[in-house]
Amino acid sequence: MLDSAPNRIRFGEFELDPGSGELYRGGAVVPIAPQPFRLLVTLASRPGELVTREELRQTVWGDSTFVDFERGLNFCVLQARTALGDDAKQPAYIETLPRRGYRFIASIHEPVQEPAVVPKHAKRSSIRRALSVAAAVIVVVMVVAWQHRAQPAPRRLIAVLPFENLSGAEGAAFADGITEELSAQLSRVATRELGLIARPSTQRYRQSGKSVREIGRELHAGHIVTGSIRREGDRVRVTAQLADAGDGTQVWSETFDRRGASALAIQEDIAENIARALRVRLTAQGGTALTAKSAAAHEAYLRGRQLWHEQSTEAVFASIDELREAIRLDPGFVLPRLALIESLHSLAMRDRIAPAIAAKEIRTQTNAALRLAPEFAKSHAARALLAFWYDWRFEEAEESYREAIRLNPNETGALHDHGWLLMARGELDEGIAEIRRAQELDPVSPRANTHVAWAYIYARRYADAVHEARRAIALQPDFREAYMCLEQVYLLAGDFDSALAARRAYDPQAGVNMTARAFFASDRARAGREIEARNPYGSAVQLALAGDREAAIQWLLKAREHRDLSFPLAGVDPKLAVLHGDKRFVEMVRGIGLQIVN
Repeated sequence: MLDSAPNRIRFGEFELDPGSGELYRGGAVVPIAPQPFRLLVTLASRPGELVTREELRQTVWGDSTFVDFERGLNFCVLQARTALGDDAKQPAYIETLPRRGYRFIASIHEPVQEPAVVPKHAKRSSIRRALSVAAAVIVVVMVVAWQHRAQPAPRRLIAVLPFENLSGAEGAAFADGITEELSAQLSRVATRELGLIARPSTQRYRQSGKSVREIGRELHAGHIVTGSIRREGDRVRVTAQLADAGDGTQVWSETFDRRGASALAIQEDIAENIARALRVRLTAQGGTALTAKSAAAHEAYLRGRQLWHEQSTEAVFASIDELREAIRLDPGFVLPRLALIESLHSLAMRDRIAPAIAAKEIRTQTNAALRLAPEFAKSHAARALLAFWYDWRFEEAEESYREAIRLNPNETGALHDHGWLLMARGELDEGIAEIRRAQELDPVSPRANTHVAWAYIYARRYADAVHEARRAIALQPDFREAYMCLEQVYLLAGDFDSALAARRAYDPQAGVNMTARAFFASDRARAGREIEARNPYGSAVQLALAGDREAAIQWLLKAREHRDLSFPLAGVDPKLAVLHGDKRFVEMVRGIGLQIVN
């Protein structure tokens, strides 16, 4: 007498056994966690069909609370693909349908009925079960270890609040600089167990009057670092405290008193003590190149960073002068070189300097940074930035971003730009997940939330974009970029009245005595021709939206020639969707190795 086991799902070399929750390849068990297994069963049970992300949410997670479903699903799909040895770019099993869901594309073999063993074979069955149990234990250990290595985001968060300046106005740049350098030191954690809240979010709590517990709740941080700095001549006195954000209790506190050259490394001493209190280890990443040998160079670097953080175009130009001076005074100090790259890239992104001019100096400073600090995450992030935005060597950029994030999972700039590289390559869901990882480390920054909104626009997820833009506005009601984001969403959705309302939030005189539709029709035609000298890509977008396709193509050709920084996103830019049927547009995008996403 035979008992029937549940039907197995067979495809290629694989078999899924829904009854046991196991995946087999050629008869051998393949390690796979329960959630990716359920996802595989769901997809393979509906071969050739689109299974939406919402359907997968219900099937894989059910009604249980799950805070970050998007990243969880992307990671779940990654685990399933890893188990199958599948490639997202050239899939044999799981195909991504951007913004919608996934499709199982392999052929399913006819279901087979697996016989259960009758009692007379109980001895053989017992041995088999024992072996299966042993194998299952090994599989669980392997899966847990693999998941620990692959988990993309740190879960334990610490925030360094702006240190109080006790030295008057002349000490402001020094106090801010020491705070920033301390954060950079703390981000060098050897494992992924500690996440660092980014500066834009922590700056919101400068003299906020909020308690450690309140700040911890708002930032989702477990520990808060506070302190004060007093500077008199060549003497520096820093008092630092580490508090548990859960109950507000002090974990560690110490005062550091330094003179002369020893004061230049004071942030290293503080970071080491905090790491010791948290029982984590800092890496030697960056080595001696992270510490200035010249006090004057250090001062110039701090002034340059203070100007950079003001973010106005004039201040960023001024920061470049200070950073170049720091490099001249101390060529072995790597931080001003990396800060100079950031300032130059910012101006190029704003169309204030030509990409070719920015690229030349960025290349020089990147090569120097890699020579001075080859194991420093920011050095690899700089190489990735150059390869992605300026040289259009996307494979090299991908490799360098991954190395930067491996060295420092807290490198928000690398996470953000890596997300946009993935978007440019048509991997929209994966790109959004990476940009949201950066947002997690910068949770109350209006800019970080708006960056996520822009990513949703490129993924054609307009409702999600509106939600994120409104979150940014709730954080800062006058944040111009968030309203610009809303304006774009409504224009793409054809809601001209709402788009005009968003425009008037930052441009009150827009469309006076005009209908919304007429205003945007004239605005596009005018803007497409007025900004052409500075941004050929922007001109092409405006002209494409205005319906002048031929002129848009010509300006895109010019944008490609000038290596406009936005051009790598042309294939996924929804504002250029009207050009997707033009062979010249297709050749332009595919000619640099990218794809077009409809």
